[in-house]
Amino acid sequence: MAMSGIQDQGMVDPEGAGPFVQIGPRDNFYQSAAFIPMSFALVTTTSETGETGLGPHALCYPFSVSAPYSMLLISRGSSATASNIRRTRRCALNYIEFDREKLRAIARLGYPGQPPEEKREANPFALIPSPATDRADRPLIVAEAFQVIECTLDNSIDLGPQTTQEREHGASRFVLGVDRILLRHDLRHGCVDGSIFPRMPIFYGFRAGGDFWFAEHGAPFAVAAPQLSESSLQAAKYLATRLDDTIRFTEDATRDLARIPRPFLTKAMQGLVDRARHEGITEINSNFLRRVRQDNQAD
Repeated sequence: MAMSGIQDQGMVDPEGAGPFVQIGPRDNFYQSAAFIPMSFALVTTTSETGETGLGPHALCYPFSVSAPYSMLLISRGSSATASNIRRTRRCALNYIEFDREKLRAIARLGYPGQPPEEKREANPFALIPSPATDRADRPLIVAEAFQVIECTLDNSIDLGPQTTQEREHGASRFVLGVDRILLRHDLRHGCVDGSIFPRMPIFYGFRAGGDFWFAEHGAPFAVAAPQLSESSLQAAKYLATRLDDTIRFTEDATRDLARIPRPFLTKAMQGLVDRARHEGITEINSNFLRRVRQDNQAD
């Protein structure tokens, strides 16, 4: 959507922070009246003829970050992607690294109303079968992707009534249960320890002049977490003595776990207690924590 006809609606200067111009909100505000850099997924789905189609979607985000895990996808209701998901309930979210030539091709794939034969000709990617055991009803996935999230539509979650904008523009919202995450082998450990990152393109939306805008980010850098506070340590010690009467946490393990943000601490420690109970272990120490983390990385 082009950003033509923007009207200044007054200037404000909150506490000397500098002048602002009010230009929205308006339909598709994230690209027509604001700057919200996004990632995007190449969503593969299966057509009625059994052919795998591919459509780029930026409005695709983590939805439920604890089990059952899911993503939220917003797609034009009349798109082939939306129609195929409603019919088959299956899709794959394919993420690629920065490549200017492929981004130009992706812009051609993302134009609404494009006939299937034009999309086939514009598609620069190789499509390969999913490694899933139930792949008979799975769409193909992008061979060049560094990450693929295979999903099944979850109709059990009520997202509430559509907004006026969604009704007018025919947008569909899908909660996609995460079946499996496929990560390129060299990124496996970096996903946990930050030793390596993919060069993900950044999408700035469809803007003035009818252009799709992308950017490349620089090298990621780490910012040290806040030092462990005495209150965090005491909260971890409090939980360690009350989650189970027969399983104890050592001092080293408790101090390590105290670095977990407070909202997630109880669930994390309860998960460790449940595993220790299952294994017949009565002491959670640093070696136990190390083994659990290694197992999580291997999953």
